[in-house]
Amino acid sequence: MGQLPDLQEARRRLGLALDSLCHDRWVLGCLRGGWLQPIAASQVSRRFLQRRHLTPLARRALYEKRPMVVNSVIASPMPSNGYDWELDWPAILYAPVLDSSRLPIGLLAVGCRRDHWYSDEDVAYAQSLGQTLAPLVTALRGPLFRLSESEGEVAQLLSYGLSTQEVARALQLDDRRARLLVDAVSRKLQSFTADEIVFPPIQVKRRACRGMTW
Repeated sequence: MGQLPDLQEARRRLGLALDSLCHDRWVLGCLRGGWLQPIAASQVSRRFLQRRHLTPLARRALYEKRPMVVNSVIASPMPSNGYDWELDWPAILYAPVLDSSRLPIGLLAVGCRRDHWYSDEDVAYAQSLGQTLAPLVTALRGPLFRLSESEGEVAQLLSYGLSTQEVARALQLDDRRARLLVDAVSRKLQSFTADEIVFPPIQVKRRACRGMTW
């Protein structure tokens, strides 16, 4: 399998599309047994590669099948940069990803560490982006669900272009264990080809961010 160029390209396109929304972090994931299994994220960090529980607001976005927003008019003096960013940061936007039957299959989470107000236009754009991402999430759910949690982390690191040795360092594994995981991912995804992913055309809109310090 080598690297995972399809997932790498998907993350690149999504990153370009999200340039239109003020953010410091984003995570795209699929739903797996009440958990969110990350597919792609803006950062290479083991914490953000691991599946995690859905926040109450994320669950509401999925239940109501529409974006949900946290907007704070007062910035936290010491915003967290850690695992609980969805609870700590003042501006969070959740956009559900729905399949053709309008059943939730994934979630896009976007957040700002500093004070920011997501407008109605931002929310509408995030909703359209969630709809656009449905074919991608649908195509990736099956192959990724064949992987264990550790193998899923390896697959994502490979999609960033990391070598086996770099995967070992990122996951704090010895080289032998890393090679075994990489080989397992290759075997489980060997039938998965680029033809299984239909990359959606993402229209990128450009506009200035407000209230952000970059």
